[in-house]
Amino acid sequence: MTTHPAAGDPAPDLLAPVRAALLTRADADARAELAAADAEAGDLLARARTEAGAVRDAARTEGRADGAALAAAERARARREARAVVLAAQREAYENLLARVRAALPELRADPAYPAWRERAVARVGGVLGPDAVVADIPTGGVVGHAPGRSAAASLTDLADRAAAAADADGLWTP
Repeated sequence: MTTHPAAGDPAPDLLAPVRAALLTRADADARAELAAADAEAGDLLARARTEAGAVRDAARTEGRADGAALAAAERARARREARAVVLAAQREAYENLLARVRAALPELRADPAYPAWRERAVARVGGVLGPDAVVADIPTGGVVGHAPGRSAAASLTDLADRAAAAADADGLWTP
Protein backbone atom coordinates (compact mmCIF):
# COMPACT_ATOMS: atom_id res chain seq x y z
CA MET A 1 0.00 0.00 0.00
CA THR A 2 1.18 3.35 -0.88
CA THR A 3 0.66 6.21 1.38
CA HIS A 4 0.24 9.67 0.15
CA PRO A 5 1.07 12.62 2.22
CA ALA A 6 -1.86 14.27 3.69
CA ALA A 7 -2.95 17.60 2.50
CA GLY A 8 -0.90 20.17 4.26
CA ASP A 9 2.05 17.84 4.93
CA PRO A 10 5.13 18.85 3.06
CA ALA A 11 6.01 16.40 0.35
CA PRO A 12 9.41 14.89 0.65
CA ASP A 13 11.80 16.25 -2.04
CA LEU A 14 12.94 13.15 -3.80
CA LEU A 15 15.26 15.08 -6.12
CA ALA A 16 17.10 16.89 -3.33
CA PRO A 17 19.94 14.32 -3.17
CA VAL A 18 20.33 14.50 -6.95
CA ARG A 19 20.33 18.28 -6.88
CA ALA A 20 22.88 18.31 -4.07
CA ALA A 21 25.11 15.86 -5.98
CA LEU A 22 24.81 17.95 -9.15
CA LEU A 23 25.65 21.15 -7.26
CA THR A 24 28.62 19.48 -5.60
CA ARG A 25 29.81 18.16 -8.95
CA ALA A 26 29.25 21.54 -10.65
CA ASP A 27 31.15 23.26 -7.85
CA ALA A 28 34.03 20.76 -8.19
CA ASP A 29 34.02 21.17 -11.99
CA ALA A 30 34.03 24.96 -11.65
CA ARG A 31 36.90 24.79 -9.15
CA ALA A 32 38.81 22.47 -11.50
CA GLU A 33 38.17 24.80 -14.47
CA LEU A 34 39.30 27.79 -12.42
CA ALA A 35 42.44 25.93 -11.32
CA ALA A 36 43.15 24.92 -14.92
CA ALA A 37 42.57 28.51 -16.10
CA ASP A 38 44.85 29.81 -13.33
CA ALA A 39 47.54 27.27 -14.31
CA GLU A 40 47.18 28.14 -18.00
CA ALA A 41 47.34 31.86 -17.19
CA GLY A 42 50.45 31.24 -15.09
CA ASP A 43 52.06 29.26 -17.91
CA LEU A 44 51.10 31.95 -20.43
CA LEU A 45 52.47 34.65 -18.15
CA ALA A 46 55.74 32.71 -17.66
CA ARG A 47 56.09 32.21 -21.42
CA ALA A 48 55.35 35.91 -22.00
CA ARG A 49 57.99 36.89 -19.41
CA THR A 50 60.51 34.53 -21.02
CA GLU A 51 59.74 35.88 -24.49
CA ALA A 52 59.89 39.48 -23.24
CA GLY A 53 63.28 38.74 -21.68
CA ALA A 54 64.52 37.24 -24.95
CA VAL A 55 63.22 40.24 -26.92
CA ARG A 56 64.85 42.61 -24.43
CA ASP A 57 68.16 40.72 -24.64
CA ALA A 58 68.00 40.69 -28.45
CA ALA A 59 67.20 44.41 -28.47
CA ARG A 60 70.14 45.07 -26.14
CA THR A 61 72.45 43.05 -28.38
CA GLU A 62 71.12 44.77 -31.49
CA GLY A 63 71.42 48.16 -29.79
CA ARG A 64 75.03 47.45 -28.85
CA ALA A 65 75.77 46.34 -32.41
CA ASP A 66 74.05 49.42 -33.83
CA GLY A 67 75.89 51.60 -31.34
CA ALA A 68 79.21 49.99 -32.27
CA ALA A 69 78.47 50.47 -35.97
CA LEU A 70 77.50 54.11 -35.41
CA ALA A 71 80.60 54.70 -33.30
CA ALA A 72 82.81 53.12 -35.99
CA ALA A 73 81.17 55.25 -38.67
CA GLU A 74 81.64 58.37 -36.53
CA ARG A 75 85.31 57.51 -35.92
CA ALA A 76 85.82 56.98 -39.66
CA ARG A 77 84.11 60.29 -40.43
CA ALA A 78 86.26 62.06 -37.85
CA ARG A 79 89.42 60.49 -39.33
CA ARG A 80 88.41 61.58 -42.84
CA GLU A 81 87.64 65.09 -41.60
CA ALA A 82 90.95 65.28 -39.71
CA ARG A 83 92.83 64.00 -42.75
CA ALA A 84 91.11 66.61 -44.93
CA VAL A 85 92.15 69.34 -42.49
CA VAL A 86 95.76 68.08 -42.48
CA LEU A 87 95.83 67.83 -46.28
CA ALA A 88 94.37 71.32 -46.66
CA ALA A 89 96.97 72.73 -44.26
CA GLN A 90 99.76 70.88 -46.09
CA ARG A 91 98.50 72.12 -49.44
CA GLU A 92 98.33 75.70 -48.16
CA ALA A 93 101.84 75.45 -46.72
CA TYR A 94 103.13 73.96 -49.99
CA GLU A 95 101.47 76.67 -52.07
CA ASN A 96 102.85 79.39 -49.75
CA LEU A 97 106.34 77.91 -50.06
CA LEU A 98 106.04 77.70 -53.85
CA ALA A 99 104.80 81.32 -53.99
CA ARG A 100 107.77 82.48 -51.91
CA VAL A 101 110.16 80.51 -54.12
CA ARG A 102 108.60 81.99 -57.25
CA ALA A 103 108.77 85.48 -55.77
CA ALA A 104 112.51 85.01 -55.14
CA LEU A 105 113.25 83.68 -58.66
CA PRO A 106 113.91 87.07 -60.32
CA GLU A 107 116.70 87.64 -57.79
CA LEU A 108 118.47 84.58 -59.22
CA ARG A 109 119.18 86.61 -62.35
CA ALA A 110 121.78 88.48 -60.32
CA ASP A 111 123.45 85.23 -59.26
CA PRO A 112 126.88 84.69 -60.90
CA ALA A 113 125.77 81.22 -62.10
CA TYR A 114 122.74 82.63 -63.97
CA PRO A 115 124.54 83.56 -67.23
CA ALA A 116 125.87 79.98 -67.65
CA TRP A 117 122.38 78.55 -66.94
CA ARG A 118 120.87 81.03 -69.42
CA GLU A 119 123.31 79.95 -72.15
CA ARG A 120 122.37 76.29 -71.57
CA ALA A 121 118.66 77.27 -71.72
CA VAL A 122 119.21 79.16 -75.03
CA ALA A 123 121.00 76.12 -76.47
CA ARG A 124 118.25 73.78 -75.33
CA VAL A 125 115.40 75.93 -76.72
CA GLY A 126 117.34 76.42 -79.97
CA GLY A 127 117.96 72.66 -80.17
CA VAL A 128 114.24 71.96 -79.78
CA LEU A 129 113.09 74.58 -82.28
CA GLY A 130 115.91 74.36 -84.82
CA PRO A 131 118.10 76.97 -86.53
CA ASP A 132 115.19 79.29 -87.39
CA ALA A 133 114.41 79.90 -83.70
CA VAL A 134 114.35 83.41 -82.32
CA VAL A 135 115.17 83.32 -78.59
CA ALA A 136 114.43 86.15 -76.14
CA ASP A 137 114.72 86.68 -72.38
CA ILE A 138 111.71 86.29 -70.06
CA PRO A 139 111.41 89.11 -67.49
CA THR A 140 111.06 86.65 -64.58
CA GLY A 141 114.15 84.72 -65.64
CA GLY A 142 114.76 82.30 -68.47
CA VAL A 143 114.24 82.34 -72.22
CA VAL A 144 111.46 81.74 -74.72
CA GLY A 145 112.01 80.74 -78.32
CA HIS A 146 109.77 81.00 -81.36
CA ALA A 147 110.04 79.26 -84.71
CA PRO A 148 107.42 79.07 -87.46
CA GLY A 149 104.40 77.29 -85.89
CA ARG A 150 106.20 76.38 -82.65
CA SER A 151 107.52 77.80 -79.41
CA ALA A 152 109.46 76.55 -76.40
CA ALA A 153 110.53 78.06 -73.10
CA ALA A 154 112.99 77.43 -70.30
CA SER A 155 112.02 79.61 -67.38
CA LEU A 156 113.07 79.76 -63.78
CA THR A 157 109.36 79.50 -62.84
CA ASP A 158 108.98 76.25 -64.80
CA LEU A 159 112.22 75.00 -63.28
CA ALA A 160 110.94 75.74 -59.75
CA ASP A 161 107.57 74.12 -60.50
CA ARG A 162 109.21 70.96 -61.91
CA ALA A 163 111.58 70.78 -58.96
CA ALA A 164 108.68 71.13 -56.52
CA ALA A 165 106.63 68.50 -58.37
CA ALA A 166 109.57 66.09 -58.36
CA ALA A 167 110.37 66.70 -54.68
CA ASP A 168 109.34 64.14 -52.10
CA ALA A 169 106.33 66.05 -50.77
CA ASP A 170 105.82 63.59 -47.89
CA GLY A 171 109.34 64.42 -46.75
CA LEU A 172 108.21 68.01 -46.18
CA TRP A 173 105.78 66.91 -43.46
CA THR A 174 107.94 64.47 -41.50
CA PRO A 175 110.25 65.69 -38.73
